[in-house]
Amino acid sequence: MKRVLIMGIASLFMLNMAAGGTLTAAASNGPSSVKFDFETDNAGFTPIYADYPYSEGVEEFYEFQHDYSKVPIDGAGNGIFISGNNHSDDLFMGYVKALEGFSPAKTYHFAVSFKLATDVEGGLVGVGGSPGESVVVKCGVTQTEPAALPVESGGVTYVRLNIDAGRQSNSGRDMVVVGNMTKAENNRPGAYEFKELTAEFDTAANVLGKVYLVIGTDSAFESTTSYYLDDISVTWEEVAQQPDVTRAQAAQMLWNAAGRPGTDPANCPFRDVSADNPNIEAITWTQGNGYLGGYGNGLFGPEDQMTVEQAMVMLYRFSKSPAADQTVLDRYEDGGQVSAWAKNAVSWAITIGAVPPNGSITPQALINVEELAACLDQIVVAC
Repeated sequence: MKRVLIMGIASLFMLNMAAGGTLTAAASNGPSSVKFDFETDNAGFTPIYADYPYSEGVEEFYEFQHDYSKVPIDGAGNGIFISGNNHSDDLFMGYVKALEGFSPAKTYHFAVSFKLATDVEGGLVGVGGSPGESVVVKCGVTQTEPAALPVESGGVTYVRLNIDAGRQSNSGRDMVVVGNMTKAENNRPGAYEFKELTAEFDTAANVLGKVYLVIGTDSAFESTTSYYLDDISVTWEEVAQQPDVTRAQAAQMLWNAAGRPGTDPANCPFRDVSADNPNIEAITWTQGNGYLGGYGNGLFGPEDQMTVEQAMVMLYRFSKSPAADQTVLDRYEDGGQVSAWAKNAVSWAITIGAVPPNGSITPQALINVEELAACLDQIVVAC
């Protein structure tokens, strides 16, 4: 019988959208959606800036501006405005919105569409790049709340995103490139026009049943970029087959749960984990702390799928390998199938409630994202 893993924070939240958002729930198991038209307020969208030096007064020097205001296009209503002057070769700026009410740790397919109002002509030349083609638009739906944090690099402290948005024209793990700032028409200099942009993602909600929508621009153009966002729509439905966890994903989930502690990816010892692997920091951290090792011969197997008992061992080590009573395995019909090296870990997992007291453990079965996240939730409660 397929096991059922207990979730410490498993209650569903009411979908609480701020004013300006219209929620549409479809029939059972069908898609749901929310639309933000900004006709009454900013709908709870929060501005975010990153990739600039961290120092007093820098926000004024970079001319950061954001507002809820009328979009300067005939017939358009209100929208959210943002602007900044890039003095650092690279500047990210955009908006973040929390979406709530999802089943914790369950994976959903999200479809996002929005309008971006720009006044930038195509084919222009500027310092660092063009004001149109060299300012890319990015979008993402992530379970980690995006934040701009001070990070030291080469003796200089910069403000960086805590999510992987990619760099300039490149997509990242958490955000993808969906367009740029260039207008379709070049015959109306200085006039704003809308661009309609779309993106799709498969994202697991976090243990609180939240995801975060983030839309912004990443600029190589070293001057001012300004734009408006309007008519943002998000549609979602549960992924029918919840994905199994790979070893790289397991490392990432544990690292995220630990608060993404600082680590140097240059210390990664595995030859099958490339420098541009989006999980390299998490893999380096889990290996360096002894939570999840490799196979030997410099191999980690980042795309190998993880079994239940392998996951329990990783979490057991993260919890400092507490004492465990192996007699609890006798409660399960397949308790004798647990590998010798995993018995303490699985016994401990049973004790803290990550495995129910009846049924089976299925220790060699693959564990999926929802199940591992539920176990991580239990560790937070237990510890």
